Amino acid sequence: MERNSFRSAILRRDAGEEDGGGRLIELSFSSEEPYRRWFGTEILSHEKAAIDLSRLEEIGVLLFNHDWNRVIGKILSVDVDAQERKCRATVEFDTDEDAEVIFQKVCSGTLKGVSVGYEVNVWEDVEEGATSTDGRFQGPCSVAVRWMPYEISIVSVPADMTVGVGRSMKDEEGEREMDHENQAREPEKREAPLTAETQAAPAASEKAAPPAKETHEAAIAEERRRTAEILATCRQYGMEPMDFISKGATVEQVRSAALEKLAAESKAVHVTVGVEEMDKFRAAAADGLALRAGIHIEKPAAGADEFRGKRMLRLAAECVERETGENTRSMDDKALVRAALTGTGAFPGILSNVANKSMMQSYQEAPTTYQIWTAFGSNSDFKDATRYRLSEADDLEIVNEAGEFKNGSVTEASVKTSLATYGKTFSLTRQAIINDDMGALSTLPSLYGASARRLINKMVYKLLTDNPVIEGAALFHRDHNNLAAVGITIEGLGKMKAAMARQKNIGNKTYLNIQPAYLIVPVELEVTAAQLISSVVDPTKANATPNPFANRLTVVSEPELADTAAFYLASAPGYAPTIEVTHLNGNSAPVMESAVQFDTLGIKWRIYEDVGVNLLDYRGLAKSTGENG
Repeated sequence: MERNSFRSAILRRDAGEEDGGGRLIELSFSSEEPYRRWFGTEILSHEKAAIDLSRLEEIGVLLFNHDWNRVIGKILSVDVDAQERKCRATVEFDTDEDAEVIFQKVCSGTLKGVSVGYEVNVWEDVEEGATSTDGRFQGPCSVAVRWMPYEISIVSVPADMTVGVGRSMKDEEGEREMDHENQAREPEKREAPLTAETQAAPAASEKAAPPAKETHEAAIAEERRRTAEILATCRQYGMEPMDFISKGATVEQVRSAALEKLAAESKAVHVTVGVEEMDKFRAAAADGLALRAGIHIEKPAAGADEFRGKRMLRLAAECVERETGENTRSMDDKALVRAALTGTGAFPGILSNVANKSMMQSYQEAPTTYQIWTAFGSNSDFKDATRYRLSEADDLEIVNEAGEFKNGSVTEASVKTSLATYGKTFSLTRQAIINDDMGALSTLPSLYGASARRLINKMVYKLLTDNPVIEGAALFHRDHNNLAAVGITIEGLGKMKAAMARQKNIGNKTYLNIQPAYLIVPVELEVTAAQLISSVVDPTKANATPNPFANRLTVVSEPELADTAAFYLASAPGYAPTIEVTHLNGNSAPVMESAVQFDTLGIKWRIYEDVGVNLLDYRGLAKSTGENG
């Protein structure tokens, strides 16, 4: 468990009136609003599985200003509002004088602040440019995916972030321990023998000193006051209270220690500068390492050239020394890599930055052709989405002398589009880092980036050649008027072009006059197609007969087309969409995320993409099986 924290907000009262003499208030005490802390942006996930409400449900109390000695009510119920991503609670104020004062101030609107104390058990750190595992949060951020609220407070100054800072679960245990210790001492004080002095002068002792019971109670009260003030001071300044309490330190001594701590921290203008310098170092190191790996960087960060010649092991040592101030000269290679990988994240972050650059460069440069002629689509989730299309309207008809108009109608057609997730994992081992294996760092992500792009290419051409059924017949079918048996000649292309122009809308009333824009061929027909389309005259004629297809079509040569005789015409996707490559929320690039592996002492990456290939319409496509088809 780590980062015991508090969050403040403005109290939103959904119900504040007394209910049958009761003192109930409904409030929301947490949300997924990003919160800036020293370590970065913190987000509390409000998935139901992420929040453990058992402590609030079993022993939760309502406090004032996070003071555990000021219990002002009880928590009746807590729940997660899955729709608004908030935690809500119903609380009941007590009837004692202290609680009554706070309750009246809440009812009058004087007190509007509410705060929650919580502890986080599991974090998901999302790198810059990456997305959280559930796809809902963009990095850089730290998402609390397992956390427990342990108290709710009405607070007077919600913007004061020192309230409650430093309070940990250890503080609560310390208070309980002190109570037990005080109770254990009580019988010892009651049973202590009288001294010789008090035996000799009992009357004077009785007159000079208060009764033993009152003295004992006063001592207990004083010890409790000392303990409470030490706890409050330590909580405010982020110090551990148990050492002060157990050693019998006075409140003044604790306050002096707090002032010394505050003075030491006040010398910290360098903290901001240090953070900025560390960010500059990471950027320069990542770009320098990427340049060394042969990755093109348009504008390298300042200082990147200084890192082009550094081995990964030297870079790991510099990361450790910059982050911890520890001298790494006495470390062996294995200990150095362990320290760099399990530290605060600079070295793994630099390696992941380089890996992502390599992956994206390879993805963009992969020799695929589907993107030239297919449509781009976006779905907001993984449920089937519907693409609708309306037919042409009826022709207008003459209106008779009586002025009678006839009703018109249009036809509606639709297709479903869907997505799926495709992914793999791969690792950079400790041995690869020690051996300075740049190939493992750059080549593996590059290979998987190209593989992600090729996967979409394979899916597109498989759909084209599988010839699925659409609107009652196969994609390429004589009933669809888009299947022929001609060669790549002016005459053959002319027949296919005419058939595309005569395609009718879904109402079967209006010609669409679709014009082909792409000639898609297997690699065996690429030269023939290129010669025909680039020639200004008909290459089959002896005389200078003009070529009507000269530079009118873009030749797309694709090795995924196994039939060496068949070829296709396709319209421009903006005019008559045919096949759509659909992405989740328009994100057309794969996602790559990293994690340091405990069992292998290396970095493990996972690459995945959310994509679907969907057939929208047959009218913008035509196929020839070849001259002898």
